[in-house]
Amino acid sequence: MQNLTMNMCQQMINWIVQKVKQDGGKPVAIAICDHDGSLIALLKMDDVPARSVHFARHKAYTAARMQTRTDAFLARLHQEQLDISYFCDTNLTPLPGGAPIVASDGTVLGSVGISGRPSEEDQQLANVAAGLQYK
Repeated sequence: MQNLTMNMCQQMINWIVQKVKQDGGKPVAIAICDHDGSLIALLKMDDVPARSVHFARHKAYTAARMQTRTDAFLARLHQEQLDISYFCDTNLTPLPGGAPIVASDGTVLGSVGISGRPSEEDQQLANVAAGLQYK
């Protein structure tokens, strides 16, 4: 099984930071987890509120553990009328902004969580970052 490397994480963080600086939007917090949801990288850009760091970590954790985007997890909760407490995991969040990082064979390698912008923007950034190829 392929694993996320620190080099891959650094490339992803660099891409996100560059994208955020170029588009002129608000800065973000970035969290990257391995396939089990363990935090392996975290970056808080300047002027990002502390709550965004917390949210980014939980978004990445959720995307890894549930092996889906957090906006899709939120949709599932609504569609199936589920309470998040049914999952017995207080680290899960339905906030959009988390995306799994999937290898070419479909294996979930880990996830990325982004927070600091409106939820839709966080999710778009996470989706693109998770879908890029890193070596």
